[in-house]
Amino acid sequence: MGHDTMARRRATADTFAPPASTPGGVPAFDLDAHLFFWLTQVLGRRDRQLVAALKRHRLRVPEWRVLASLAGRQRSSMNELAELATIDRTTLSRTVDRMAKAGWLTRLSDADDMRVTRLALTASGRALFARVLPQVDALNRGAIEGLPPGTVDMVRWALREMCGNLDRALTPSAAPERAA
Repeated sequence: MGHDTMARRRATADTFAPPASTPGGVPAFDLDAHLFFWLTQVLGRRDRQLVAALKRHRLRVPEWRVLASLAGRQRSSMNELAELATIDRTTLSRTVDRMAKAGWLTRLSDADDMRVTRLALTASGRALFARVLPQVDALNRGAIEGLPPGTVDMVRWALREMCGNLDRALTPSAAPERAA
């Protein structure tokens, strides 16, 4: 095993070592050292500010996520859109219904599979996206202001890797084999 691999495993083990127990038997937990705590803090703060920015457009955060997802990946299925926008199927169905009623998106038949419905932005939806995007971009730029060069690319890479790790952990073939 190479030195880099061993060092990386050691760093990972040190970072995620099981917490020591407190006298009451409850594991000690340093919330400030927990990566996912900080991810949710960033997303929570951004979403609260996003709510204010979207209000003047009469949009909700889930609707923005659908607009942005379909702007980036036209003709997505409901399953694909649920994954892209990270919205549960029930909320997504209601959101898509509202957006279709507002004329921002349309449902299309899939030429290869008639059971699949594809979604696409209408001209009105694309225009709405174009009006809102500069405000969302300004909010995003404010969030990363002052970070050293290359940080955003590194965080983007790390988050993609984490998504891949979690996806692999969910596949049956990734589950550890049981001893016979």
